[in-house]
Amino acid sequence: MRCYFIKDGHIAGVELLNQTTDDARIAEARELFALKGLPRGAEGFEVWDRNRNRFIYRYPERADDSAAIH
Repeated sequence: MRCYFIKDGHIAGVELLNQTTDDARIAEARELFALKGLPRGAEGFEVWDRNRNRFIYRYPERADDSAAIH
């Protein structure tokens, strides 16, 4: 799983996630965003399961995120 930091609509950084459940991955991504994304000026982040090409979560959430896990 990966957490992509977003800045100006583009990927500005990537962090690997180590947790095993989607909820735990989202919590880990939130912590990483606070520690690493915000200081770099990221506006948000997305969590993806690249093995299954599956979108899991976006922060901040948008109205069209209803198909996501959360």
